[in-house]
Amino acid sequence: MTEHIQVFRSFIAAEALAELISANYDFDAPIKCKLFSKLIRTQDNDHYLVTVGDQKYVARVYQLGTRLKRQIEDYQFELDWLTFLAEKGMPVTAPIKRKDGRLFGMLHAPEGDRYYTLFNFAEGKPMSLENPDHLFACGAAMARIHKASDDFSLDYEARAPMDLKFLIEKPVARIEQLWDDDRDDDLVDTMLVAAAEAKAEIEELIRNERSTPGSWGPIGGDFHHGSTFIDEKGQLVFFNFDWCGYGWRAYDIATFLLNTNLMHRDEKLSEAFFAGYYSERPLSENEHAAISPFLTIRRVWMTSYFTMQEGVAGYTFIAPAWIRED
Repeated sequence: MTEHIQVFRSFIAAEALAELISANYDFDAPIKCKLFSKLIRTQDNDHYLVTVGDQKYVARVYQLGTRLKRQIEDYQFELDWLTFLAEKGMPVTAPIKRKDGRLFGMLHAPEGDRYYTLFNFAEGKPMSLENPDHLFACGAAMARIHKASDDFSLDYEARAPMDLKFLIEKPVARIEQLWDDDRDDDLVDTMLVAAAEAKAEIEELIRNERSTPGSWGPIGGDFHHGSTFIDEKGQLVFFNFDWCGYGWRAYDIATFLLNTNLMHRDEKLSEAFFAGYYSERPLSENEHAAISPFLTIRRVWMTSYFTMQEGVAGYTFIAPAWIRED
């Protein structure tokens, strides 16, 4: 007797996705599609290399929206913002419009409905964290994106903002709920104390901020050297903006520093990054001071986020001793 079983995560067959793209995008040449092995990470979206003649694209099939409680407007925000940035000449991979003018479609996967979209292909290789010129260019490009985004506007409700409720209050509540009181008491106490101190510091800096232009607005949310490519001509391009939304620009900088571990490398390298950023958008004293507590907040947020991966990657992805397994 065959029984139906629930599927938490499936991979869409490349051939089936190619047929969807062929039916919904205005391409004349035959379409080839294959799972992009370099981008497979079980906690993220699924990516496919799409070849149309001699032109390359990347298709993204977003993870099931219910886990992150994302609605259609969440996906629309990301794609509208990237379209806006591309039209402003910013170095980002832009989504491709479908025949119907929309930027994304929906497919019916075994686990539920999932959205998908098609992006321009990012040429080049990941930027080098040992190259000051790359870091300067990255900092300058991030600053230009922040400045350009001050003019971005919506006619619908945006994603939930990356405020302190999102970044620290909910993550701390989740960690406290899942942590096993019988294990590593000192470790959890240290994390919670650090989280409370960082939150208080940010709140004080916010109160003292004198309306610095551009300190809050659309941000990438997860800038990373692995998703920042530089081609043979030295042209830089960013991709993978799944965590974009409204937030503090200082948090965007802190996220990049933590993702790259740049603060623990040669001092000249972090100086090159900041020199690039300041060349386009100098930070206020409070913004610069906020980077340090945002580093702590980012660490706490990531710990909480990875506890949401149990059905995808398993608890061992984060550390089984940290959380209850019952």
